[in-house]
Amino acid sequence: MNNVKTYLPLLFALAVVVGIMIGNRMNYPARPVALMDDDVREQKLKQLINYIDYDYVDEVNTDSLLDLTISELLHKLDPHSSYIAKNDVQKSEESLRGSFEGVGIEYMIYRDTLVVLRVVPNGPSAKAGLMGGDRLVKIDTTPVAGISFPEQAYPELLKGKSGTQVSVHYYRPYAHTSGQVDIVRGKIPLQSVDIAYMLTPEVGLIRINRFAETTPDEFTDALEKLKSAGMRTLILDLRDNPGGLLRGAITIADAFLKKDALIVYTKQRNGNTNYTYATRGGEFEEGELYVLVNEGSASASEIVAGALQDNDRATLIGRRSFGKGLVQEEMTLKDGSRVRLTTARYYTPTGRSIQKPYNEGFDAYQREAENRFNNGELMQVDSSVFASQEQFVTPAGKVVFGGGGIMPDIFVAIDTSSKALGWLYHYFGIGQIDRYAFTYVDQHRKVLSELTAQDFRKNFVVGDSLLGELFAFSSIKMKPEELDLDTRKVLAARIKAMIARNIWGDQGMYPILFEDDPIVSKALLSALGEEN
Repeated sequence: MNNVKTYLPLLFALAVVVGIMIGNRMNYPARPVALMDDDVREQKLKQLINYIDYDYVDEVNTDSLLDLTISELLHKLDPHSSYIAKNDVQKSEESLRGSFEGVGIEYMIYRDTLVVLRVVPNGPSAKAGLMGGDRLVKIDTTPVAGISFPEQAYPELLKGKSGTQVSVHYYRPYAHTSGQVDIVRGKIPLQSVDIAYMLTPEVGLIRINRFAETTPDEFTDALEKLKSAGMRTLILDLRDNPGGLLRGAITIADAFLKKDALIVYTKQRNGNTNYTYATRGGEFEEGELYVLVNEGSASASEIVAGALQDNDRATLIGRRSFGKGLVQEEMTLKDGSRVRLTTARYYTPTGRSIQKPYNEGFDAYQREAENRFNNGELMQVDSSVFASQEQFVTPAGKVVFGGGGIMPDIFVAIDTSSKALGWLYHYFGIGQIDRYAFTYVDQHRKVLSELTAQDFRKNFVVGDSLLGELFAFSSIKMKPEELDLDTRKVLAARIKAMIARNIWGDQGMYPILFEDDPIVSKALLSALGEEN
């Protein structure tokens, strides 16, 4: 479901943070800086840090202070030049690689206990016999249950190099059993393709959540699976995709475009321009294609959407994308921290700059999300926003607009039901609905596990009785029938989707969420020729 006003700033902040990953990632060499009075600039910084170290009235961590100084300096340049502290490098690398090394579980903290939500299929924990719903009691020799164990310490105990072993003691509530398993850590994939499934006998949908090193292979596997199932039309969902690696985006675009079609080009300060073209026979050059975008689609996802729109290859549906079109190159500093510096801009094949304006500063740039909601842009097409922008023409004669972000061909307003969902999450408290869904699964895990995801989606009904249980769980002094019908419908769909996610993961959740998704519905109607 689409996000609402309450969550739009968070969504855009995520796009700002994750979207910086796009660009050419390399160990970029430090270039020599012209000396100025025996390198006065360097000495000035050293002198200041030493002065604070020795003479400031309170104890200060000058390393952290220096990290903050570098971050602030880079933000003065543009919103996407960034600093990655040494301690954060590994997490950043894992997201881009699309994998990490560990035991392969998805977990949550529930009543001071680490609870396994799901195990990664065929992962180390699954092979060792750990199951969803298991409570972890002890990891190696460290007790971790019922003692308010610090949440940030769990990854340190569970993650580790492939081939190393960790002993896990668990309690399984629904079976009233406990046990111990030795898990051999391994490489755990971070899936960038959330789901690939058939909406109709001929229309398939693939959702990509980011662009990592593994994305092209994941996408190819998903595409071949759907083609084998009879897919003739594809809906590619790039909503809320904050970007990632450029080469992943190029490979995906190449799958749909004929050889030598221009995908994207970059331009540096000195005028140097680099063009990237489709290089091979794509896996889906002929089938009908719809691409879904919204205000959370940024960076690499905008390159894909822009390339397909400008080459008249796809129909874009949704709302204007984020508008992140700056190229970052990466330099590793001596202490292991990294700097990503903007070195060029991205342009779509027709010459549009993807980057939205940022001349009013970093804070104003982040608030642009809220402004879109306040000025009504998410509710209806405002042609005046684009009337003053440069106009570009595709080979087929379609007019497209520059000025920041990619404007879809078919606009779909933000779903009013998502406002109800935002209110519900605010009213119940963040996480309460999801916690209740887990509790329900925990109490009915054996019965639910005997169903298939398809059976659950078709036959499981969330009625007022179950809603009443949620209200009681959340200490809400209200009866479900006091809510209007639309709000009850939204709440029921969310609970059903979260219950499914606890059992079958994204494969169970997304088909339920997409049943009443207005952007998916618009794309499907267009694909079936029932709506222009």
